[in-house]
Amino acid sequence: ASNLAGDSLAPKHLASFCGSYVNLMYSLAGGFSGALADVSLLTYFHYFAKKDFGADYLKTSTKEIESFFQQIVYSLNSPAGARNHQSIFFNTSIFDRDYFDAMFGEANYPDGSKPIYDEVNELQKFFMNWFGEERHKALLSFPVITASYLTKDGKAKDSEFVDFLAEQMSKGHSFFHYHSD
Repeated sequence: ASNLAGDSLAPKHLASFCGSYVNLMYSLAGGFSGALADVSLLTYFHYFAKKDFGADYLKTSTKEIESFFQQIVYSLNSPAGARNHQSIFFNTSIFDRDYFDAMFGEANYPDGSKPIYDEVNELQKFFMNWFGEERHKALLSFPVITASYLTKDGKAKDSEFVDFLAEQMSKGHSFFHYHSD
């Protein structure tokens, strides 16, 4: 088994997280020809953005956050020699409150704090709006986004989340829906 870590230490800032993330995705993609899926991108992006720019980073550092999104998205859409000069087929997810809590409720950030849905959800919404607009500027196939939400009796449990999804679809944004009881 090869060591994916190399000589790098764990990232401490958003810039190193973004660079390490892109490197990791290319390293993983180089090992096989299928799609990659990482559901944690925005959750951990939030941790480093908040650490570097403060709790209101989406308001105070909007351009910087957009720039880091550009770094990740455009890098992952670049042709890769190890993949016959095609980009990485890459999936990521956004979540409703219940699904997020099921996925990240027991997770810890590097400093021991826990992911908080309301904070990450603001970033999810920001990313979806940014990515939808960015697709008007460039042909961006990836990431493929899956909106994951829990249902009960055939209806979404988090109506605010599905209202947001409907708004995104009305703007022409396309993404997968995964829902389950």
